[in-house]
Amino acid sequence: MIWNKPRVRVAMVEDSTGFGEMLAACLRQQAEIELLGGASTLRDAIQRLPVWKPNIVLLDLGLPDGSGIEVLRALAPSMTNTSFVVLTVFEDDATIREALSAGAVGYMLKRSGWRSIVDGVQLAAGGGSPLDAQIARRLLEVWRSRGSRESQTVNDLPELTAKENELLRQMAKTGDSVKEIAEALGLTYATVRTYIRRIYVKLGVHNRSQAERRLLSLNQERR
Repeated sequence: MIWNKPRVRVAMVEDSTGFGEMLAACLRQQAEIELLGGASTLRDAIQRLPVWKPNIVLLDLGLPDGSGIEVLRALAPSMTNTSFVVLTVFEDDATIREALSAGAVGYMLKRSGWRSIVDGVQLAAGGGSPLDAQIARRLLEVWRSRGSRESQTVNDLPELTAKENELLRQMAKTGDSVKEIAEALGLTYATVRTYIRRIYVKLGVHNRSQAERRLLSLNQERR
């Protein structure tokens, strides 16, 4: 098969030799993916990823010298053109929320299967937020429960930060493009794209219209 489109540049952060080798072999078989390399420790990841400049990072959380969440905190704010997708065995609510808050745009479980992982890479490369179905369901349950307990400001979704709510309101109000929203809010294009991906993940949605419907539904419920 001849692949004429630019390939998705992928890097791995994975300390399990067996799983890492199988994942690498799977990714190399995909014509649309270019595997740049892998890091097996927190230190290696922080040093190598900014040099490689991948489009997507598949990030394990259990590293021998720390947590993948530390990678997110160290790199996600500056690597705005890179999407970090967690690929792990950890599925407790606290870890999921911490990873997403630190900058992950997706959260997948290793047991999802190779096809699902490849599909997740492609989804993230297209601006989407890959979520294991079980994780998405649990996120919605947690945030719905939290929303029912907390007092909420009108037009604010409890799942989102103040900045993310501001951005979502701007999207719903104006229908502007990402570039126009960035200019209106005084942010870079890459930063706005990162915010939008985080909004999709936190709301358990896959596109802009679904996110805007969540905001509209909230307003209608309060009338």
